[in-house]
Parts: sequence; C-alpha cells; structure tokens
Amino acid sequence: MSKANPHNTPQHPWYILGAGAIGSLWATYGFQSGADIRLILRDQKAVNDYLQHGGIHLSIEGKALICTAPAECPSSLATPIKYLLITTKAQQTLDALNSIKPHISDHAVLLLLQNGLGIVEHIRQAFPLATILQGSTTEGCYRQSAYEFVHAGHGHTYIGNASQDHLQDDTRLTEIANTLSFPPLAISISDNIDEILWRKLAVNCAINPMTVIYNCRNGELLTNPKSRNHMTEVVNEIINVSTAMNRDHWLTGLHELVIDVATSTAQNRSSMLQDVQAGRRTEIDAITGYLCQLAKKYGVDVPINQQILSEINRISALDKC
Repeated sequence: MSKANPHNTPQHPWYILGAGAIGSLWATYGFQSGADIRLILRDQKAVNDYLQHGGIHLSIEGKALICTAPAECPSSLATPIKYLLITTKAQQTLDALNSIKPHISDHAVLLLLQNGLGIVEHIRQAFPLATILQGSTTEGCYRQSAYEFVHAGHGHTYIGNASQDHLQDDTRLTEIANTLSFPPLAISISDNIDEILWRKLAVNCAINPMTVIYNCRNGELLTNPKSRNHMTEVVNEIINVSTAMNRDHWLTGLHELVIDVATSTAQNRSSMLQDVQAGRRTEIDAITGYLCQLAKKYGVDVPINQQILSEINRISALDKC
C-alpha cells in the first residue's frame, strides 16, 4: 500500500453525490483546501435548504469549518461529470446515479465510498466504459442536524481498483487519490481493496444489525451475554462463507477484530440503528443480504444471518407503519 500526497487539482471538478456524514466531510475539507468541489443534492428543495443554512458546518475539536461549495440537483446539472465521489447509502446509489446518468461522461471516474457490497456490479453494467474505484474509510463523522456534522475521530482511508475496471495504471490511481487527499484526510492506495472491503463487510455484519435487534449502542453488545454470543455465531458463519470462497485468510483474527471495533466505537449508534429509528430504509441488503447471497451461491448454510436479515426487514417495516 502507498499513501497519496495531497493535493493535485484535477482539470475537472470533483462532484460529490450524497451529502451525508462522509460526503460532507470530504466536501468541507476539499473546499477548505481550495479544491473545486460540487455537491449533488437530491432536489431543488435540498439545494435551497443547503443555501439557507449557509452550507455545511463541520465541527472538529471545538473548531468550526464551513463549506459553501456550489450545490446542484439532477435537474440543474449542465456540465459533464468526469470525477464523481459516491457517498450515498448503498440502497440509494442506483436511483441516485440514474437521476444524473445523462450528465456522467462515458469514461468518468466513479469512486464508491460507502458501506456494503454488491453495488459495483450493477454500476459496471450501467456505466461499462467508466473507471470504477472502491474505497473504505474509518474516519469518524456523524450528523448533528441537517447540515451540521462532527468529525469525531481520525481514521484510515484506502482506495483501489474494482475488479475488471478500466484503470490499469497505478500512477493514474495515485493521481486520483492525490486529488481527494485533503488534510487531515489522507488516502492510501491498496493493491487488494477487495480484502479491505471484505473485512469491513464482516465487521458490519457482526455489529450493525445487532445494534438494531438489541436497540443499543455498539459497546453495549459486548456487555450483554446474549448479544455477545449472537455476534459470535454471526462471525462463525461469515468465516464459513469466507472459507468456501477461499477468503478465510482475509479474516484472520476476525473475532478479536469485531470486539476491538465494538470497543473503540462503544458510544456510537450504528448508521443502521439510526436509519431504523428515523424510519429510513437500511443498508441491510448490501451487508447481511449480500453475505446471504454469496452463502447461497457457494452452498453454505447461514441460518443465523438469514434470520437477522428477516428480522431487520421486519423491524424496518414496523417502523414505517
């Protein structure tokens, strides 16, 4: 792995699709660094709300940063999109991309920085000539209100080539990482992004839906014997699927990793729990659902994860009533 050196400005702006915590984090530091950042919001009402609020307000260690980067909606876009950072929720990604598809250049660079897997295959079908990159970040950021966020902790961010993409030049990949490395955000290049994403998926499967089922913060999963045992069962099934896929070596020490993550993020409410409490659709299909799809493909029984998938969908349906 290699670390990018900030900050080379591309000839074209970076558009950011999704103004949630991660999208707003990158937009703010990019804007503060003088980069040409453009936000793509859901509709004109969202743009008006953004303008009325005075942009994005990001708090870090008592310091307030403001991002007033230009914001557009799909109906107001006029220039071709050549660089697109996608930070939408996994379940919103395809609809969001379809809404701006006429404006995305054939050979655009599309970088996904989100939870869950399985989306990239659909994106590749819709944009066969595009360069599709995937990323993973452990930067801690949460929303306080509509356009107010807190950068709660520094982490690591990696990007790499999605399988079968059109970017074979490592120098070009490094250049792309450079253009999105806005201090204090630094992007490293991974020569095996699939492994990083698989480990993140495994941790998400073990923690996020559990916080919904037990209606608790991450750390509370470890203090409840029932939920802790439940997590262990989930991890065991993930390892079984990984073994069938010849990926078990990617998950060495997974039980310990899950405990470490739940401990270090003990006070966090997972994004999945926040979605359920807000009556929003969750990312469960791109997390546990994706694991269950692979289990079926490789002939592995995952009854615990199947039950969790059904339970989260049931809870989500109840909260929408």
